[in-house]
Amino acid sequence: MKKMILILALVAIVKSATGQADGGWFGVKEISRGVYRIDDHGSVNVYLVVGRDSALVIDTGMGSADLASCIRKLTDKPLIVVNTHGHPDHTGANYQFKKAYIHPADIKEALASNNPENRKLAAQNMQRGEVPSESDLFKGVPQNTVLAPIREGYIFQLGGRKLKVIETPGHTPGEIVLLDAENKLLFTGDNDNTLVWLFLPVCRPLHEYLASLQKLQGMLKDFTTILPGHGIPRSSDFINDQVNCVKGILNGSIEIRPYNSFAGDASMATWGQASVAFDPKNL
Repeated sequence: MKKMILILALVAIVKSATGQADGGWFGVKEISRGVYRIDDHGSVNVYLVVGRDSALVIDTGMGSADLASCIRKLTDKPLIVVNTHGHPDHTGANYQFKKAYIHPADIKEALASNNPENRKLAAQNMQRGEVPSESDLFKGVPQNTVLAPIREGYIFQLGGRKLKVIETPGHTPGEIVLLDAENKLLFTGDNDNTLVWLFLPVCRPLHEYLASLQKLQGMLKDFTTILPGHGIPRSSDFINDQVNCVKGILNGSIEIRPYNSFAGDASMATWGQASVAFDPKNL
């Protein structure tokens, strides 16, 4: 239970204050051609990428409301679902779909996160007790969702559009990002939020996270826009701030200050627009 509370605390810290575009539980905005950002009641971003033949659902949010019906208002094409990592705010509505792809290192985490008890706990902690209206509740049949493993280099083919899986361990062992190189978009889960938590029990050491950031830094020619799990889109050069922040922590050249939250105490550093909260014992 302590582990789950720590994970759930993440979204409470980075929860955005954006309103809901349609007055319902979800806010929907087309942010690029065929790409929709679905704001799960200010808690987390779900993305829908529509191709010619099928559509890709990137993360499933909290699972409190009927995400599947929201998506069906946007497209009637066959759906492919992928989780960027196993935390409950990114796998919460998996039960509304028959299958979801995820890195094998995070399958156990996703299975633990996605059950009715944890969805209820998530709603209490991340959405401050707010619950969907009756019209927003999931009315379908809960699925026994199959979690299918994916690894580096896997390509989702949507018809006229493809997204490539890139492994970026750090926030979790199985964190992935998805590159749409043709359209210069990078969908990053919790790898590139303004504040990234690296002090939870499942987090990899800070030097491994730096390697993931430098991997993306070496690919900056392939994308111009970052679409994070929390917050608004940002320019690709944000990754440079993240790299400098983590380097500064590791070489002792950056100011470190205490970071206190109800999820526990940690240390934090900031460089430019990027902040990292980390465990000094897990460098």
